[in-house]
Formats: sequence, structure tokens, C-alpha cells
Amino acid sequence: MTKSQQSLYNILVVLFVTLGSITYGYSSSIIGTTLGQPSFIRYFNLQSSSRSAAITGAINGLYQAGGVLGTLSTTLLADRSGRRKTMFCGAFCVVVGGALQAGSVHIAMFLVARLLTGLGIGNLVTIVPLWQGEVAPPATRGFLVGLHGVFILCGYTLASWMGVAFYFVQAAGAQWRIPLAIQIFPPLILLCGVITVPESPRWLVQQGQEDRALAVLLRLHESGNQENHGSYAQHELDQIKGQFEVDKLSPTSWASIFSVPSYRKRAIIGFATMFLAQCTGTQIINNYGPSLYASMGFDSKRQLLITAGWISVGVVANYGNALLLDRVGRVRLLVFGLAGCAVALLLEAIMLAKYQGSNNRGGIGAAVFFLFLHIIFYGSCVDATTYVYATEIWPTHIRSKGSALATTGLFTSSLILQTVSPTAFEGIQWRYYMVFMSLSLAGAAAFWQWWPETKGLPLEKIGELFNDEVVTILGYEEQVLTGEQQVVEDKVGRQHRISE
Repeated sequence: MTKSQQSLYNILVVLFVTLGSITYGYSSSIIGTTLGQPSFIRYFNLQSSSRSAAITGAINGLYQAGGVLGTLSTTLLADRSGRRKTMFCGAFCVVVGGALQAGSVHIAMFLVARLLTGLGIGNLVTIVPLWQGEVAPPATRGFLVGLHGVFILCGYTLASWMGVAFYFVQAAGAQWRIPLAIQIFPPLILLCGVITVPESPRWLVQQGQEDRALAVLLRLHESGNQENHGSYAQHELDQIKGQFEVDKLSPTSWASIFSVPSYRKRAIIGFATMFLAQCTGTQIINNYGPSLYASMGFDSKRQLLITAGWISVGVVANYGNALLLDRVGRVRLLVFGLAGCAVALLLEAIMLAKYQGSNNRGGIGAAVFFLFLHIIFYGSCVDATTYVYATEIWPTHIRSKGSALATTGLFTSSLILQTVSPTAFEGIQWRYYMVFMSLSLAGAAAFWQWWPETKGLPLEKIGELFNDEVVTILGYEEQVLTGEQQVVEDKVGRQHRISE
């Protein structure tokens, strides 16, 4: 399939579901600026440093714990009820959780609301890239699924600038309640409009609804040549059906993920991809940005401004990431990105070790610069790549479970880091960056050595990289053959691979 089979409708529906991506970014990031608002600190009596560290860890930790639960529950919903209904459930949880956060009158209420919001977020951050990958053509799958990462950063950016804007609001409660309430709107729109997007054609084939699947493919992957349009959609459906006939004989249980060698390899790679990406420390820098900049001597206003600027750079970098995915490939971007993050973290640690607590504005400015360098490497190479890669490596019949397991790596890493980071920054200060640097280097080495490249392959062909049995029905413009193979064209113009 070529880019000509990507319709405007395909792009629009992929963009619409990125409301779920914005929701994840906004809900994850807004807590950073909220914790920096003086009125929030006073309202919940967080002036005490020991109490503040404990409550801050709980606020972030419960959110990540909810994310793990939401991610795992997604598998049951996605396979039984479909991808669209799963998105609906995730959006509903965030709407309710966001409303409770904005209306909290006690810290316990706020903590429960964060847990519920995390439940919905875990759902959305899993199901959105999964659905996008299942409706995108192979040639541009990296870009289209990469938009998930771009709009996550858009959510981060919106939250950061909301924090800046409401810092100047004099009504104390409005300083943090209104920004928290705003997180309700993207999932509410998704909640109302998800019925208008098509169901995954691969899920429809699994349910025996082949006519609906063909109708979806015809609309998603148009061709300028109307004669070829129908035959190309039929070809794509044939490949999905053929692979499904093979896959339905394969095990689909959670136990099989760890007992079948090819699934186990995917599980390790997917989980590690998401886990190690978080070990660069990017989310920690985002969520604890105000306190990090406070330790460098910046006042509250400048803390929020620097945090917002840092995230804004990340949006631009993420768009570059989406553009590079189908050109450079997934693995090279991951390796280069993590190596670049490690360099930036090392330089950050050096600057803080020498200048933190001093009046040397040049040294402190350099420390801020290296945090910006860090987000440039992470945003342009790692962020969107992880969501694309961790989803596409799985076969359709077990993709929801595999993607959920991979996303659990994101939340597990975040849960650990979000819980220990306040204490770690307070205890070992700049040395904590060296932990992230070491983990980033370890991740880059692992990616280079063991991660297979998936760029440009149809989802049904990726199984070959893991030694799965793959049914191949080659189309008019997708003729990539290796080894001792010959192509035989039949009377209807379809091509079948025959190994000599």
C-alpha cells in the first residue's frame, strides 16, 4: 500500500481520536503547575516540606497506579466490545475524575479523583495508538500513530500555559480549580463524537463482520484510481482475513504471552521500550519542573514560564519525530534519542553540581539550557516512537493484551519514579540525574542490540521479524521480496509469494 491509499477521511479520524492523546497529556501535566500554585499549597496545607513530599508522591503515585489498572482493563474491553466503546469508557472516567479533582474540598477526595482519572488515562493512552495503528496504511503508519505523541505534548503544553495564565488570577480557588476543570473538555468531546469514527477493520474481521470491514477499508484507504480503489481495499481485507485464519489457531491467553517464545520476546521488547523511555526522566522533569527551577533560584512566575516554554519546545520536537518515523525508522530514532538524553543529563548534573545554590546566572542558565536540550532529544526521537513501536509489534488477535502490557511499562516506571523522586531530589539532589543518565545509556544499548526494525511493514508482515507464520498476499504496489523467491501473477492481477 502506498501513500495514495491514505484518504483525507483517514487523516481526519486519526486526528479526532487524538483528543484522547491531549487528555492524557493535559491530565498528566496539569498536576505539575497545580503543585506550583501558592493557593493550592495553602488550601491543602502543604507548606510543611515533609508533608508536601509525601502528599506530592501520593498524588502522582495514585495517578500512575490508576493508569496501570486502566491499561490492564483495556484488554478485556477492546477485545469484547471493540475499540470505539473502549475509548468511550476511558473518556468517561476522565470526565468524572477531572470534575472531582476540580471540586475537591479535602486532600483525600483529591487523591481518589486522581486515581479515577488515572484509570481513564491508562485506557486512552493504550487504546488510541492501538486503534490508530489498525486503521493506518503501512507507508504512513509511523506518522499517523506518531500524532498520538505530538498531541500528548499539545496537552502538556496547554496545561503548562494554563498554569502560567491562572497564576496571575487573584481568586485563590480559581488558580487551580479552573485549570483542573479544563481537562474535562477534550474527553467530553471524544465521548460525544467517538461513535462517528469507524471501528477497527481488523477487530471487525475477528468478529466475522467482513462486509463492514471492507466498507471501512474502502473509506479509509482511497485511491485516485477508482478501479484500483476497490481492488486495493479487497486485497487489504484478504491479507487481514488470511492472517486472522492463521492467528485464530494461536493462543490468546495472558499465559501465552509468557509461554510462546515469539510473544514473550514481544512482551519484553514492548514493556522495556515504554519503561526505559520513562527512565530518561522526562516526565519527572515535567511534573516536578516548578520545584526543580525553584532549587535553581527562580521565583514562582519564572518557574511556571520556564516549564511552559520547555513543554512547548517538546511539541515541535514531537512533530519532527512523527515525520522522521517513516523515513529514519523506529530503532535508530530510539537509540539516538536515548543517547542524546544521556548526554544532556550528564551536562545538567555537572552544571547543578557546580552552580546550584550559587548566584552564577550563567551556570544556572546553562543548567536550564541542558534541560531544554534533553526535551529536544526526547521529543524528536523517542516520545512518539515508543507508542508506534510498542503497538505495532503485536499480531491483531493479541494486540490489545500486548499493547496493554507495554503501556503498563510506562505506568510502572512512572509510578516508581513519581513516588521516589521528591525524596530523591531532596536527598541526593543533582546526583539523581546520573541515575537517569545511566538508565538512558542502558536503554540505548539494548535497543541497538536486540530491537528489530518495523518501518514500512504492514501489520500482518511484522510477525516475520519474530518468526511467526505469516500469510502474504502481495498487492499491486507492495512488492518487497527477499531471499530466493519468485512472484507469480494470477489472472485477477493479485500476487502471491511462492518460496522456491
